[in-house]
Amino acid sequence: MQLQDYINNDQGTNNKSTLKLIKMKNTILKFKWAFLLLIGVGLALVASCQQETLYQDVIPDYTKTIIRSFAANGQDATIDHTNAVIQTTLPAGSTLTDVIVTLSASEATIVSPESGSAVDFSNGPVVFTVSFGDVKREYTVSVSVYGSPMITTFGIGEYQGTINNAEGKINITVGSQANIHALAPLFTIPGGTTVTPASGVAQDFSQPVKYTVVSNDGFTGKSYYVVVDQYAAAYIDTFATSDDVCAVTGVVDNDNATINLIVPAGSDLSNIAPVISASEEVTIAPESGVSQDFSAGAVTYSATNLEGITTEYAVTVTAAESTKKVVFIGEADCVNTLKDDDAKAAAEYLKAQFPNDFAYIKIANVTEEALANTNVVMLYYLTPVTDGTQYFATSDNVMTLLPAELQPGTAQSNALTSYYKNGGNLFLAGDPTAFIHVVGRMPADYSADRAIGNYRYTEFGCSGAGGCVDHDKPSDDIWGLGVRDTNNSTDRRGHAIFNGLTFNGDGELYLQNSGTREARLIWWQHMDGILSPGCCGQDAALLFEQTVNAVKLGTLRWIGDAFGYGAVEFLPTNGAVNDNFDTNIGTEFKGTIISLENSIIGYEFNSNEDGRANDYQGNIELLTSNIINYLNK
Repeated sequence: MQLQDYINNDQGTNNKSTLKLIKMKNTILKFKWAFLLLIGVGLALVASCQQETLYQDVIPDYTKTIIRSFAANGQDATIDHTNAVIQTTLPAGSTLTDVIVTLSASEATIVSPESGSAVDFSNGPVVFTVSFGDVKREYTVSVSVYGSPMITTFGIGEYQGTINNAEGKINITVGSQANIHALAPLFTIPGGTTVTPASGVAQDFSQPVKYTVVSNDGFTGKSYYVVVDQYAAAYIDTFATSDDVCAVTGVVDNDNATINLIVPAGSDLSNIAPVISASEEVTIAPESGVSQDFSAGAVTYSATNLEGITTEYAVTVTAAESTKKVVFIGEADCVNTLKDDDAKAAAEYLKAQFPNDFAYIKIANVTEEALANTNVVMLYYLTPVTDGTQYFATSDNVMTLLPAELQPGTAQSNALTSYYKNGGNLFLAGDPTAFIHVVGRMPADYSADRAIGNYRYTEFGCSGAGGCVDHDKPSDDIWGLGVRDTNNSTDRRGHAIFNGLTFNGDGELYLQNSGTREARLIWWQHMDGILSPGCCGQDAALLFEQTVNAVKLGTLRWIGDAFGYGAVEFLPTNGAVNDNFDTNIGTEFKGTIISLENSIIGYEFNSNEDGRANDYQGNIELLTSNIINYLNK
């Protein structure tokens, strides 16, 4: 080995040894620092313990002074131990003055107030003290109640309502002058509740109004129905001349405090005992039923209500200034009490159409004096359906179609006959057309055969008391008058009684198509046995007209020739007559008679209820007006 190699080899060995030595030194240093660190920690711990012993704070042991559970009236409360607060809300309607509290705490702990106590929370929170030895803790307990849904007061203006919580009703009476359709009540409800409609909002109290109060618990509610009554107004309701159904009832104008009555012409105004009606809360002066003299002008009546409000009325009674030129005669005391619906409807129509000329006279009261100013008398009824007497006829006694007062020889029939002979006019229709025999214009003897001078009827169909009542008639089955040229002696469509009326087909006047119809067939079908020809051409119609001094105006709608006499005008006989005139008929008749015969021409003034009205009622009314106007001369 060379010297250099030995040196080099020796240096490598020395380097290794040096490295080992360094590593050993590092390890020793690590152990040294670890040991010092351990000693430091130990000294720190010792110091810490010394410090803890020197600065220890004594904290009370609250583990024994905790309220573990709390209930008010059986309802659990929420407990906040950190802040020592307990809270709960009782159901709506609960009271806070005597709430039963139930609580639990640790054994040997004293709580005041104690469990089971009745505690008053009405004034706010209550402090509960929990004690264990010398350690005490206070809990603040709050018990509230959800809003109780109720209305506590209810008023409208100066008036206060009566509240019935059990039944949910509120009754209140307001003044007579209040507008019940727009009242704004003011009312109160407890806190924690809402109500619909709101207080102060106007409502229409003409019917009960519902108010609903809801608690803030979200589900408890109560409804009230508010009924508003009013003191009766200081008004008169009705004012009539008597308590009879035929009394005249006045027109009461409460706004202007006037009452006006128009009584029939000739009424005695100096002695009327009016029948007055008003609320039982209203006092009337003078009293009802006390006679008063209205002939000198208006009489003052007063009405005073419970509020002390008084209305003074000026009551005026005047007699109608009817000319009495148009008179309807009937069996009842007045139009209102007519039993036959057709007679009543016809009379009411005339009254409305001829207000200045119309008068009603009961048949029993007919006298020549009563008819002194009358131009036309209408006599009409149709009795198959009626609340009153139902008339009938037989082949040998047609006079039973007339009431007792209109039988031959009575004072009433004599008065009407005299009226007619002196120029008064008659309009006969329906059942009483047989009255033409009574006045002698068409003399008849039903015990003898038909002949010149004996113009008895030829048909007596549906003559019983009930007549005939047809039900469920189709609307296209139309009754009316046939006014064709071939139905009469000549064209009669231009006659004044047909003014303004429209004819269908070749001369048909529609009068009736209701579902239920009253009918009789008591009329002249022809003049066979009296005249020749007696039927059924225009020549027969002309001979009839010449013989009795009349104008044939029509027959049944569907008849094509001159068969039947459905409508006839009987002219005066005191003037010139045809050479064929029958001298058995008197020549002293100055008046005119128009007769709509008791047959199925459809002259029924008030269609019976069957669900379908008469489409041709207007034709009946216009025909009637035309006849009255024609005779009112």
